[in-house]
Amino acid sequence: MKIINKYYDFNKLNKKIVHISDIHYYEKKEINLLNKVLDKINDINPDYVCITGDITDVANVYDEEVFVDWIKKLAKSFKTIIVLGNHEYYIKKKKQYGLNYKLLSKIQKINNLYLLRNENVIIDNINFIGIDLGIDYYFNENKTNINISKFINNKYYNILLCHSPVDIDNIVKDKNVDLVLCGHMHGGVVPGFLRPIFKNRGLISPTKKLFPKYAYGLKKIGNTNIITTSGIRVISHINKFYIFTKYFSSEIVIINA
Repeated sequence: MKIINKYYDFNKLNKKIVHISDIHYYEKKEINLLNKVLDKINDINPDYVCITGDITDVANVYDEEVFVDWIKKLAKSFKTIIVLGNHEYYIKKKKQYGLNYKLLSKIQKINNLYLLRNENVIIDNINFIGIDLGIDYYFNENKTNINISKFINNKYYNILLCHSPVDIDNIVKDKNVDLVLCGHMHGGVVPGFLRPIFKNRGLISPTKKLFPKYAYGLKKIGNTNIITTSGIRVISHINKFYIFTKYFSSEIVIINA
C-alpha cells in the first residue's frame, strides 16, 4: 500500500509532530507495512509522534510481542503519545467488549511513551491531553460527557488527542485547545480523486452515517485547529476489493507546530 505524507504548517513552537492513526494491527504478517511507516517516520525525524487510536484491530491480537517491539522501536527514537480507539475494546473471539489489559500494560511500561486515558502530560512546552471516549460512545452511540477543562493549561500549547472527531466541536467549545488530532473516519471512505469535491466531509462514517463532518483534513473552529487523518489502514470491508483499495493510501501527517 502506498504511504503518503500530508503537511500542515502552524509555525508557533518550532516543533515537528508526526500524527498517525488507525494502525489496526492484528497479526505478524502485517508488520511489513508498519516497518515501512517506521522508516518514513525515521526519515521525517519529528520531535513527537502522536497516535490517535485503533492501534490494534481487536483487543485480542495475535503475535502481540511483535507489535510491542515495533512500538518500542518507535518510542526509542521519538517521544510517543497514544490514545485508544474503539477497536481496542472489541474482543473478537468472545464477540463482546473489553480491553486487553495485559497488552496495554506492556505498552504503558515502554520508556518515552505516554498512553493517555483521560489525562494529560506536559512535555517540553506542550500540554498533551488524551481522552478515552469509551464503550458507550462508540457502541451505544451516546455523546461523551468528558469535560476536558481540568486538563487545559493556559501556560502551554494545548494539543488534544481524540480518536473520533464526532462531537469534537462540543468537546472543545469554549476551551483553550490549540490543536486537536483525530482519526477513526478513514477519510470518510472518499477516494483521493474525489477529495476536492467532499473537502472535509466524508461519504460514510464507521457507524454508516452519510456525509460525516470533520472526516478528513484540517478544519478550524474558533482558535482551534482540528486535523483528522485517514490513517494507516483502509477499513477492512474496503480491503476486500482491489478496485477500491488502489484509490486509497496510508497517510502520515506532518505538523510544523
